[in-house]
Amino acid sequence: MDPTTLLQFSSQNLKACTSNFNENNLIGLTQFGRLFRGNLEGQRVLVKIWDREKLEWISSKYNDEYLIMKARGSKVLDKSNIGRLPQLGDLDWLYLGDRYSLNWVQITNVIHELAKLLNFIHDQKQNMVLNISASHTLLDKDYKPQLFDLLLLGEVKMLKEELTMSTSYIDPYFSIKGGEWDRSSEVFSLGIVMLQLITKRISGIRKRKDGNLNLDSLMHIWAKNEYKPNCSLVHKTLKEDWCYCAEDGVAITLLAMQCIEFFPANRPSMRDVLHSLDNLSVLQRLPDARPTKREK
Repeated sequence: MDPTTLLQFSSQNLKACTSNFNENNLIGLTQFGRLFRGNLEGQRVLVKIWDREKLEWISSKYNDEYLIMKARGSKVLDKSNIGRLPQLGDLDWLYLGDRYSLNWVQITNVIHELAKLLNFIHDQKQNMVLNISASHTLLDKDYKPQLFDLLLLGEVKMLKEELTMSTSYIDPYFSIKGGEWDRSSEVFSLGIVMLQLITKRISGIRKRKDGNLNLDSLMHIWAKNEYKPNCSLVHKTLKEDWCYCAEDGVAITLLAMQCIEFFPANRPSMRDVLHSLDNLSVLQRLPDARPTKREK
């Protein structure tokens, strides 16, 4: 199945490959529907069922994913809701404790692939993305990210109360000011994903012992409290990887901090983000099979 070719499937095809949407094949509930595993002509696939009621509020703004799937090398599950079945899980799952097994090369590659996809989408005048988050990013067996459970939007005004995405990824400027959900908001969301990957932290709102909400646990607030000029927020275990270099750690930390700037005008464009990532030394070297830790 060529991922750059748009294919159409009947409801009978989808029922057959998921054993009539059997609960044993249910991976889980998503923000806009349900996600199933299936087998299509011997190939393991993902099948997503959209809940139209959840999409009613955005029906006038929703665009097909056709444009993205026509781009060579894009990593969005296609219009038929079928994609290659990832082997690892979503990024949120991989953040948890011992499950976090990504090394420095894999992390920078994941960030780079996401940036390339967002840059392509942002280059299209009539489209941008809603719902960039770790839980909406699946990794396949080669640690390649694929986006799912997202919406492609035109540049439209969206009310704050209409947002259904995780609080951790919502642009705080938009949350306060409202108005248009624009490309800079997606840059902010990507910045949060970047910080979670390099720091091995999960962003979220937690409660204090006194019962009040602890907003300091939100990634963008925590990072701004911790960050100092010319410093790296990369987790200490990642600094032990053979391919890690301090200059890259400082550079990618600075880039992530620029992405989460409060004022949208101070954030880089996706093209600028991609250019900065392309300059990382780790992405300019070919991967090899050496151990992930430096030899003593």
